Amino acid sequence: MEDVILESFLNKEKTYRVLFDQLQKETAVHAFLITGEKGTGKRTLARLMAKTILCSSGEKRPCGVCRNCVMTEKQEHPDIILIEKGAPIAAGIKKDRNTIPIEDIREMIRLCGIRSTDGNKRVVLLFDADKMTSQAQNCLLKTLEEPPSDTYLILATDHTESILPTIISRCRILRTSAWDDEYIFSVLDRNHVMGDHSADAVAAAGGSIGKALELTSDDAYWKLRDEVMSIFFRTTSRSDVLKISNQWKDRKQDADQLFSVLESLIEILTEYRFFHGKRTDLSAFPAQWREFAGQAKEEDFVALTECVSSARKQLQFSLNFQTVLEKMIFTFIGEGNAWLQ
Repeated sequence: MEDVILESFLNKEKTYRVLFDQLQKETAVHAFLITGEKGTGKRTLARLMAKTILCSSGEKRPCGVCRNCVMTEKQEHPDIILIEKGAPIAAGIKKDRNTIPIEDIREMIRLCGIRSTDGNKRVVLLFDADKMTSQAQNCLLKTLEEPPSDTYLILATDHTESILPTIISRCRILRTSAWDDEYIFSVLDRNHVMGDHSADAVAAAGGSIGKALELTSDDAYWKLRDEVMSIFFRTTSRSDVLKISNQWKDRKQDADQLFSVLESLIEILTEYRFFHGKRTDLSAFPAQWREFAGQAKEEDFVALTECVSSARKQLQFSLNFQTVLEKMIFTFIGEGNAWLQ
């Protein structure tokens, strides 16, 4: 499977072909920062890079069969130092903490000072890089300024805004991007998670493999999604709005997830209308919304998106959730009813 995934990266963008060619020829820099949305393959890319760096084959790297490749695939290679939140490598540090402390960075530096197993290379995988404390980041900065010649540091994060600019400036930036639906379907199939919700999960994932995998088995998500579909797309009578809002008035804690689900449903309709998504399954939508998806103007889609965006902003100012919800429902009823036959 590793070979399949590597080939997928290589076929995706020229950047990755150049990157792995440099890693094979040992001409790459020694510090990388992989950024991108959650689920777009940052950790997978980092591990493939580590496998290529440590591979002992004299020809194609990674070969996938040498001792180093096998140990890397099993996540058992002694020359890979893994740092991530909740799994400290330094002694005496409490597990499951939400930050990476300076002690872990100091321990990493100590380990990098020890001769590697084969006297060759060492790779540091630093996931959740944005979770480093300010002290940890400043400590890491010293290593990035003068990295050991045989050590590669590969950082990964969803949030570069939480990382010191001086760290970012000393790393080569690699940005992962969304995967196409066909490839995500192939990953779901390889992981044996294809099921009743697979098509909807891919549509809602926004190009994120991780999110698609997560959604396929998240029963609570699909229950909420059905609720959202009923409230905003199946409600046609304005007289039902008060009853619905009364049922939801004490669920403000679910507002953010409600908005996210609603946005994903709007994206499905938008994809169908404007981005060649004619294979998108709209069977869960009532007839009027299928008509909308086939014929509505761009400004109609914009109005729905802005309706949700405005609701998010209004709740930030502590406006009454019930009032905000009612206004949204009225907007959707008005748009949907315009397409009733």
